[in-house]
Amino acid sequence: MKKLIAIISLSLLCATTSTLAGKVYKWTDSEGNIHYGERPPSTQAKEVDIHKAPPSSRNALPAGNSLQETNKLLVTLQKERQQKAEKKATAEKERKAREANCSRSKRRLAGYRIGGRIYEIDEQGERSYLSDSDIQQRLEATQKEVGKWCK
Repeated sequence: MKKLIAIISLSLLCATTSTLAGKVYKWTDSEGNIHYGERPPSTQAKEVDIHKAPPSSRNALPAGNSLQETNKLLVTLQKERQQKAEKKATAEKERKAREANCSRSKRRLAGYRIGGRIYEIDEQGERSYLSDSDIQQRLEATQKEVGKWCK
């Protein structure tokens, strides 16, 4: 009698675990994306057989090795994040420098276009007025600068 109860209990246990495992369905949506799920949204879904993966050599490693691998991966990811942050900071710094140079060139160009008497201060601190040809040359050079910095 005890054997019969044990056999019935064992068969019920096996039957319940197989029903608890559930089924997995695979379907493709209208955009061509493949989806997997426990409940199929349409009749087009197909049941997928899930087999337990064979034990790999990685699972056979002691827990310490996988912890070391995880730590190496975390260190690598942190280095990548740090490099990305440095690149972003450098790009932002270059962008700000470019904007400052663009603004300075545009102001200088506007000054040359206004015309009038333009001067520079020499080493002795005295004004030296530019000729019309000097102003024209500097205007052309400044237009090139604006083209270079204000892209």
